[in-house]
Amino acid sequence: MGKFLAFIKLIRFNNLIIITLTQLFIKYFIINVFLDNYSLNNLYWLIYLFALLSIIAAGYIINDIYDIETDKINKPNRLIIENIISISFARKIYIGLNIYGLVLGFLVSYLVNHPIFICIFFFFAFSLYKYSTKYKKHCFIGNLQIAFLTSLSILNIILFDLITKECQNSNGYMIIIKIIAIYAIFSFIITLIREIIKDIEDIKGDSIRGLQTMPIIIGIKKSKSIVVIFTALTIIIISYIQYFQYSVINSTFNHELSIWGADKFSLFYTSVIQLLCILLIYKVYNASEKKEFY
Repeated sequence: MGKFLAFIKLIRFNNLIIITLTQLFIKYFIINVFLDNYSLNNLYWLIYLFALLSIIAAGYIINDIYDIETDKINKPNRLIIENIISISFARKIYIGLNIYGLVLGFLVSYLVNHPIFICIFFFFAFSLYKYSTKYKKHCFIGNLQIAFLTSLSILNIILFDLITKECQNSNGYMIIIKIIAIYAIFSFIITLIREIIKDIEDIKGDSIRGLQTMPIIIGIKKSKSIVVIFTALTIIIISYIQYFQYSVINSTFNHELSIWGADKFSLFYTSVIQLLCILLIYKVYNASEKKEFY
């Protein structure tokens, strides 16, 4: 593996693509379609996006730096730092990405006339560092922190894009806020589920290193039960959204129903997500080996 490909894997390029698509769809298929007078034009949005991606990518790097000894046990064949990229070089990339992200963060905050918003990007950078150095070692705290930061990355766009008084006085402003909040809640729960499963997968290396993750404290069986409960909760929440959509579709509203996100395709889409959640419950319940949790 070359250094460039190793770097791409180090910053979790696939995850960054997912984050980019999430931000893009919320911006251009929700906010821009239904609201006027938003703050972020195309250029401002790109600056905001690259600031966010840079700090998140830096977070992945610092996490791997502090996970070297654990990863030698949990995933020796996928170890990048030390094997391909030196620790000193990784630290330089980490610092560089954070500086780049914070500069862009300050720029976009200034452009939307709220320089204080730079504190949000500082909070992201600081929280990701503290997660890697401290909080991930403690039962459930690290999981909650990553889930919160993931949902915050979605809610962030509300602060940056919907802060003008004209936008706040627009019809549908509160509905758009609620829609984005629903995505953020979904993101929080799904990320929390993933983090717990990842801790179960890595229990061997984490226990040797003395970490106090949930599976180590309460056991794999109880951790699996918590994953099942959170996944079932997700299914229930989606069912509530489906009930709302179904009610709108069968109502006598004269307005175009698609503005509510209510059509047969959305019902089909949410049903597929529910089926995937049911499959996840089945697989987690029956998993026992590391590769099965992976």
